[in-house]
Amino acid sequence: MDRVRWGVLGCANFARTRAIPAMLQAESVELVAVASRNAEKAEAFRAEFHLPKAYADYESLLEDPEIEAIYNPLPNGLHAEWNIRAAERGKHVLCEKPFTATAEEAQAVADAAARAGVKMMEAFMWRFHPQHERALQAIENGEIGTVRLVRGAFTFSIARKYNVRLDPTLAGGSIMDVGCYPISGTRFYYQDEPTLVYARGTIDPEYGVDMSMAAVLQYPQGLALVDCGFHLPFRADLEIAGEKGTIYIPRSWLPDEEATILINGKEERFPKVNQYVLEFEHFSQCILRQQTPRYTPEDAVRQMRVIDAVYRSLRSGQPETV
Repeated sequence: MDRVRWGVLGCANFARTRAIPAMLQAESVELVAVASRNAEKAEAFRAEFHLPKAYADYESLLEDPEIEAIYNPLPNGLHAEWNIRAAERGKHVLCEKPFTATAEEAQAVADAAARAGVKMMEAFMWRFHPQHERALQAIENGEIGTVRLVRGAFTFSIARKYNVRLDPTLAGGSIMDVGCYPISGTRFYYQDEPTLVYARGTIDPEYGVDMSMAAVLQYPQGLALVDCGFHLPFRADLEIAGEKGTIYIPRSWLPDEEATILINGKEERFPKVNQYVLEFEHFSQCILRQQTPRYTPEDAVRQMRVIDAVYRSLRSGQPETV
């Protein structure tokens, strides 16, 4: 079986616990190398996962002619720069969310990918889980009628110590880290873009990033309610309300165990799957078959426009157009 040769930029803990194990399981992925700005850390990752190569800087990985695709889990504020550098070297890129720090950056990345003729996708892994495919099918089948409200949340509690999530210079904050999930969820289920956003949030006086946010998003067809935060219990649910019924997904973003959704109160269960594996398989197969990924850089640009509007609304205290 043909496989795509991948490299990983950075040695983030997320890559260790989620992404790299999934890449090693994906049949279409051949994980060749990892890069870090710290040579010891890169070598430790290489040894831990028995990889052929480790690089002590990101540029060397991008210059490796053997590498065809890059997985980018770097801090948010570094995504745009390294997505563009990878594209300029002819590498396909799967970039962790958020795609960039602003919509302007996202457009620059999309333009770079188009110039280079490479594939690029924002890594919202949840979109590949069968529970969401079933929920979308239920909507398309008319099982809950016309959708009029989507409500989503993603919150958890973090310690008050240095963390890239709390670093404003690296595009930290709860909106970027977890709020982007329910925002993307509302876009996914409306199959449309919001026109207006009204958001309120709390800015931490010490770290200078948003610790929580709640927003109303106005869509042509209905409304959406989203919230996120770093000082609340774990919550990761999504509800879609139509004119005739509802869909409820208790663990919308991280269904680590057997997934369960309720459609009009009736429970449906799904066997445990690794949604990260499904994501890497999809992107790799698109490279191998020369097909367009399900989600394009243009989709990531539209997502970042909504996030930009959320931040504008936080600053202005007023509704903002998207």
